[in-house]
Amino acid sequence: MTSTEQYEQELKQSEIDHHTPTAGAMTGHIIANMLIHSLKISQAKLYAQGPAALFMAQYGDRWIAHEQVMFATLDRLLVNNGESIPTTTDQLKQFTMLKEDGASKYEAGNDQLFDLIKDFDTQTLFITKAITLGQQSDWPELVDILTGLLTWINDQVALAQRFLGHDLKTGLYTEEDDDDF
Repeated sequence: MTSTEQYEQELKQSEIDHHTPTAGAMTGHIIANMLIHSLKISQAKLYAQGPAALFMAQYGDRWIAHEQVMFATLDRLLVNNGESIPTTTDQLKQFTMLKEDGASKYEAGNDQLFDLIKDFDTQTLFITKAITLGQQSDWPELVDILTGLLTWINDQVALAQRFLGHDLKTGLYTEEDDDDF
């Protein structure tokens, strides 16, 4: 089988896995979300002004570093278990559920930070679903890694929400918002 045929086969399987979600497919969304989120954090670090600039200077590199470690860890875990991962820009754009907008770098610093918080919150939806699917498919390594990631994200959301003077759940997803993500 040629490399092109192998890749076409991967894409077909990926399509199947995303229509009947598997733990691996859901983790592919998490991987794509983290990479895009890292780019958005970098943008906010460079362009946020006001008090949010100080927050981003203190926490932005830590967030990026943690997401990059998790990105590599999840990539390796999935590949080592025969799962496909997003490896092209097209796949990352297809699988991310985060929205990018170059104009957002000109928004108020607090708005940029709040957008990053909402992105963290979006990631938790996929992480909790992947944890459930991982438990159902008896994949304890994935469940452990994702549970740690979820805990870390919840800590970052709480930290940033307090910085902005928000209640913990202000502006974030609730089950009443929408059940089909």
